[in-house]
Amino acid sequence: MTTSLSTPHGQIPKRSLVTGGGTGLGLAIATALVEAGSEVFICGRRRDVLEAAAEISGATPLSGDITGPPGGLLKATGPIDGLVHNAGSYIHSELGDWTVRTWEDMFAVHVRGPAILSQAFAAQCEGPGSIVAISSTLGARPAPGAAAYSAAKAGMLSLIRSLAIELAPVGIRANAILAGVVPTDMTAKPRGQQSSEEQLESLRQLHPLGRLGKPEEIAQAVIGLMGNPWISGAELAVDGGLLVS
Repeated sequence: MTTSLSTPHGQIPKRSLVTGGGTGLGLAIATALVEAGSEVFICGRRRDVLEAAAEISGATPLSGDITGPPGGLLKATGPIDGLVHNAGSYIHSELGDWTVRTWEDMFAVHVRGPAILSQAFAAQCEGPGSIVAISSTLGARPAPGAAAYSAAKAGMLSLIRSLAIELAPVGIRANAILAGVVPTDMTAKPRGQQSSEEQLESLRQLHPLGRLGKPEEIAQAVIGLMGNPWISGAELAVDGGLLVS
């Protein structure tokens, strides 16, 4: 039976997989899990990026696309008891520019991929186990140009609620983080007429705490959710107060 490690953070999974673990939030989460005592695997599409991230985090790199069949990925990891759905992408698209591909891409990476990977994870996890999904405040409060992303992140939240109910009998918990804006490659891309710096400043002003988040702050929240055996089905806002403003 898969066991969990006792750490100052509680019960941290012994062996974990972080999707999109090569950069940004994923790299910070993988690093934090390694420091907490978990053996960590990171997956993504770019092997060179993963290998560089592995040098920093101490995780094991695995090339893989979460929108495809998960069998090969989990065969490579072996039994795991922790799963972080962090892989994501963003398409800024106003109503008049929507395409079928826009919506398919957003739901593939944020809902369908995590759903099928969670199914495969549950089948091989003997429990206890922990799933954490990195959603977004946009899943609760949409913004212009983000309809497909917002709908997909809301779908991710619904998926986590369902997993929390269905997997509770086998000791697997599922939780989500509603992340505020954290500077990453994805958030740095300018949209509309704003420059990158103008865009970041406007995003800073949305947060009552007056600044954007740090990847390490999201990682701390992941460790907290994974380490507390009495939390499941939670949606934790880590957003500098954005959702209550």
